[in-house]
Amino acid sequence: MLARCARLAALAAGLVCFEADAARPPPYRSASGARPRKLQRRTLVLTDANLNDVQVIHVAGGVPTSLSFSQPIRPSSVILADTSDAFLPLRATETSLVLLPRRDLKPTALATLSVTLADGTLLPLVLATVRGEADLGVDIQLALVHKARPESPAALKASLAQLHAELDECRANTGAAGVASVARMVLEKDAPGPHAFARMDVRRRDKQERLLVELARSYRLFGHTYLVLTLENRDPSLAWVLDHPELTATGNGQSADVHVVSFEMDVPSIGPNETGRLVIAFPTPVLERGGEFRLRLLEKHGTRHVRLDGLSL
Repeated sequence: MLARCARLAALAAGLVCFEADAARPPPYRSASGARPRKLQRRTLVLTDANLNDVQVIHVAGGVPTSLSFSQPIRPSSVILADTSDAFLPLRATETSLVLLPRRDLKPTALATLSVTLADGTLLPLVLATVRGEADLGVDIQLALVHKARPESPAALKASLAQLHAELDECRANTGAAGVASVARMVLEKDAPGPHAFARMDVRRRDKQERLLVELARSYRLFGHTYLVLTLENRDPSLAWVLDHPELTATGNGQSADVHVVSFEMDVPSIGPNETGRLVIAFPTPVLERGGEFRLRLLEKHGTRHVRLDGLSL
């Protein structure tokens, strides 16, 4: 009786072990069946300290490796450089891409992957086959602060905090000096993304006197409007220098000059085939329905003036 119980107990233990082995996923073997390989999912956290380090992605023949990014990427900018022609064409979306190698990479093979994030940050990666493991999925997370691109979320938060501090300082100023300070601040901080004040995109391009003038956007803050423009000098031999801008509000057959409190340029002179940026600050006028603006940019010591009519700001 005791012997029979012992045999039953041993059989039950064997069944438990068999079920556990059946539930456990079998190790992956390469196409040649040479040795088992552990499939894994990893997380790579990129910080200021390791951003310049080249991260390695472990790939294996026949194993699709999925890379997921915490920030959007530019799918058209993904570059796979493979000297051994071991990879099938990769598939990329705005948040992920999939690598599928036909075979293991030899130790002497060189394969790299360059991924550019939507904010312009470049991530270089090395692809290699390692003994005993392969990446089934890799989550790539960015935690950058000092080296973050100006458009990245971390940089925008830091920029926004600095912007609040600079606005507080501007409130302490009075009159034209305070407005000029804000104009300089807008010139330095102008970038796509969230802002602590009203911001409107203004799309208008015009070519006059070999100057390509583009109205980019306008800001409204403390009862003033700050108009941001880009000027490209397409003259191959002559520089262009702004003397001053003039602004007029029109409506119902009438026109009135708008006082330009301040204007700031990022360069004192726009050389041949160069580009400069301009911010014009003026009190925000109340226009009647259908009212528009007319802007003139007068060249210093020259006649290459620019006139833009019918502006809706």
